[in-house]
Amino acid sequence: MSEFRIGPTAKAFLHQLILAIFVVAWVVPIYAMAINGLKSEFDVTSTPVFIPPLHPSLAAFASVWSELNVPLLNSIIVVIPVSVIATFIGAMAAYYFYILSTSKSKSLGILSNTIFSLIALATFMPYQAVVIPLTRIEANWGLLNTYGGVIFAFSLFYIPTAALLMSMFMAVLPRDIIDASRIDGSSDLRTFFKIVVPLTVPGLISTLIFNIIEMWNNFFIPLVLFNVAKQTLIPVAVESFTGGYGTLYNDSFAAAFLASIIPLLIFIFLGRYFIRGLVTLGTGGKGAV
Repeated sequence: MSEFRIGPTAKAFLHQLILAIFVVAWVVPIYAMAINGLKSEFDVTSTPVFIPPLHPSLAAFASVWSELNVPLLNSIIVVIPVSVIATFIGAMAAYYFYILSTSKSKSLGILSNTIFSLIALATFMPYQAVVIPLTRIEANWGLLNTYGGVIFAFSLFYIPTAALLMSMFMAVLPRDIIDASRIDGSSDLRTFFKIVVPLTVPGLISTLIFNIIEMWNNFFIPLVLFNVAKQTLIPVAVESFTGGYGTLYNDSFAAAFLASIIPLLIFIFLGRYFIRGLVTLGTGGKGAV
């Protein structure tokens, strides 16, 4: 029985087809939010969701922007710096686990596995399980209803996430280069900045993008820790457009579109680095972007 093989032309076609499917699945929600935000209140409830408006209007976007500009700025102020810091600290922690895991000491190996298991547990722990002690701690420290409080909470949850993700990228580091750096007398900190960081740039950017998107879309933490309207972050502000007695759907679509602009732009400009990071992880490749 002859073996069935796919020719290079058919394989390229399948790759392009799969890519097109993913692109459509990614673009369709954005398209729906944009065109329905341009409709009037009557049109958005009386026409199919994918049909463009006959008389497009920016009225819904203008109305929504007047209420979302401050929460949008709040999210930028909180999410971007915290994502950068969490990614950097997580990378340093991942390198520490890498050092322990490559050590010949059995006790250090056990310590590495134990700490890594605790970090993995912290990464997958649901927010609801720790919301009460977290709220009480922040109330005692005077962090409740402050930027510092939500920054502390985001750091608490996303530094372990960054460490877990970066540990997977650290696993493909060339050990010979690290050993040679140690033999030359380089400190761990110097090795981290001079060797590890350049070699894991794809992983750092991938982890940064993941953290930004996760923090940006996090609804539960700012909902619980913020009771001041002017300090509301964007997910909570968008939810406020869904009323208990009725919803202005054109405003809701416009709000969702505006809230997605920042992560959308980040992914557009850094998406290729994100893909390179995944490829580097999947193939075990090394090297900076």
